[in-house]
Amino acid sequence: KQWYQRRVREHVKGYSTPRLAHCVKDKKMLVRGMMLIRHIKEPWNMELSSKLKKFYFFNAKTRESQYQWPAEAAADFSYTRTSSLVWPWDATIWSQILQREAISDKLLESFLNRVQPVKQKTVDQR
Repeated sequence: KQWYQRRVREHVKGYSTPRLAHCVKDKKMLVRGMMLIRHIKEPWNMELSSKLKKFYFFNAKTRESQYQWPAEAAADFSYTRTSSLVWPWDATIWSQILQREAISDKLLESFLNRVQPVKQKTVDQR
C-alpha cells in the first residue's frame, strides 16, 4: 500500500509519455519492473480467509492451517534470493498502467478495505 501511494508520473528525457516513479522524501526513482519475493518456505503458503478477510498460513504437506506465523516457515536469505521472480515492465505494461491508473486505485482501495492485519494468536474458524 505504501509503495502504491508514493507513485507519481514523471516526464523523463527520452520518453514521449510520463513514466511511473516511486518517491522517497525528495528522491524519485523510475520503476522498471517488479521483484516478487517468496518470504515463506514451502510447503507453507499464506492465504486469505474468505469469511474473516484475514491472512492465515496453510501447510500443503500436512494440510494444517493456523493464523499464527509458523516459525519454521520463515525463509532465510538464500531461499528468498533463489526463489524470487523478476517481472520487467516493457512499453506495453507502461501503457496499460497509465491507462488503468484510476481503475487500479479503486481496486487497491477495495482490496485494502477488505483485508485486515493478522492480530490473533489462535486458530479461528474460516
